[in-house]
Amino acid sequence: ENHMFNKGVEEKNSPTNMRYWSSAEMTMTKMEMPDAKKGEDMRILTDLKEKWQYMLMVDDKGTKTAMKSKKKTIVVKDDGKDAAPEVTVTNETKVIDGHTCTKVIVKNTEGTWTGWVAKDMPAPFGDMMRNVKTGDLGMNKRMSEMQGFPLEFEWADANGKDRLVCYMKDVVVGTVDESVFSLDGYEVTEMPSMSFGQ
Repeated sequence: ENHMFNKGVEEKNSPTNMRYWSSAEMTMTKMEMPDAKKGEDMRILTDLKEKWQYMLMVDDKGTKTAMKSKKKTIVVKDDGKDAAPEVTVTNETKVIDGHTCTKVIVKNTEGTWTGWVAKDMPAPFGDMMRNVKTGDLGMNKRMSEMQGFPLEFEWADANGKDRLVCYMKDVVVGTVDESVFSLDGYEVTEMPSMSFGQ
């Protein structure tokens, strides 16, 4: 559940919900927008093994279409000019949904990420971001090394205006039903020049 703020005021279309499923070879992301028509559905499926991405859409009449594109690989070289992010694992804890979470603060030139990380959850933080990497290699590396899963976090941009607050809900650790990643019923069109994410 994502809450977006600008200058301390929550934005008009906030909050938005994102549902996420992950297996060893597949990820599925579903965005739930407040202004979507009844029956509409939009998802992004990433096949990490075969390197394909699919934009899956269902309109309000139930018509299913999918745009398929080759997953692009973008390499960003680290020139070493940016300082490594400052990561602070505090002694502060709080219980969220039965999990004891540790407060972790990550600062870099772009802003500050403050999260409550459940270290008893086996998924590393980087798992959710396998199909969407930022250009900040230092941040990616530090985050991927952080074991545990954040059940709440806040990102405050260095400009002092923009802020995102995220609450993880209905988290289930275990095997994902493969039907979640099925393309059954979709009319698939290949769009080789397009890419959704990286």
